[in-house]
Amino acid sequence: MASQSGNFSPTMVVLILTLIPLHGFAQETGKALIEKTCKQTEFPEECISALESDPASLTANLTGLTKIIIQQSATKLSQSVILVDTLLKNPTSYEEMGLLLYCQSCYNTSFNRIQDGLQAFDQLKYDESYKSVADFNKYVVACNGRGLENLKLVNKALIRISKDIMQIFDLLF
Repeated sequence: MASQSGNFSPTMVVLILTLIPLHGFAQETGKALIEKTCKQTEFPEECISALESDPASLTANLTGLTKIIIQQSATKLSQSVILVDTLLKNPTSYEEMGLLLYCQSCYNTSFNRIQDGLQAFDQLKYDESYKSVADFNKYVVACNGRGLENLKLVNKALIRISKDIMQIFDLLF
């Protein structure tokens, strides 16, 4: 009985090798991966800007980029809390003070959820991390719904980065 292992022509071998994805051999990194990843989000410019602001993103794979953009959202949230604290020092009315306190609570809760999400991410519990980002989005949307004009741009940026993060998570699965 003859062996069939010699029945592959060189052309067939080349064809087979070009059809097999090389996922395990080379992982894309750098600006090309940042652009490729961010172009698949709703707000690619903001995504690229957030990732390129951290030099570690240039050597990160997709998993690393995901963690970096979550960390960037935590930074943006902490800056938002500082802004609200500043605005609370001199509110224009009691109504504005109440709305700022509400948003401060939303931002603080969002920040805590992002910290939980980073911890879950480090434990490879990506579904929990995703839920934390979804919660972050929900609380910022709630603040935005109060209509505070002086937080409108901040909320817009936070909502956009949270949506981009969730879309990047979808690329991981």
